[in-house]
Amino acid sequence: MESQNELNDKIRLTTTKIQEEHPELIKYINEIPRSFLSNVDKGINNIELKSYLDSLNNLLETYAKKH
Repeated sequence: MESQNELNDKIRLTTTKIQEEHPELIKYINEIPRSFLSNVDKGINNIELKSYLDSLNNLLETYAKKH
């Protein structure tokens, strides 16, 4: 499994890609559940980060298929 740093880097790169290439999708990023933000006191879980990254990638893939 990827480290938290690797996952955070991929999340950052994917978010940047959305902002630069598909700014119309930014409004949907806020709709993606980010349960890891509410668990900061317990520590951020790699599984939750991976899930968030997968959601961002799914958003991009779904958009690419339709447009």
